[in-house]
Amino acid sequence: MPLPLIIQNRFVETYEGIPAARFNNSLEAKNFEEALQHVGASYRTKIIKSKKHGRQFVITLLEAL
Repeated sequence: MPLPLIIQNRFVETYEGIPAARFNNSLEAKNFEEALQHVGASYRTKIIKSKKHGRQFVITLLEAL
């Protein structure tokens, strides 16, 4: 079953060759994770810390779009 279009549109970049969505806010990332859980999608969350960009949450999709 394909993901809803509103979820697919958030995966605009790639991280390590996998479609990814990037968030600067933990609340937005958590809400997006809950939406992915609701539709039964497999995903992985990576927290990246840097001095230049601060803390970012990268959610990668583990199954094909």
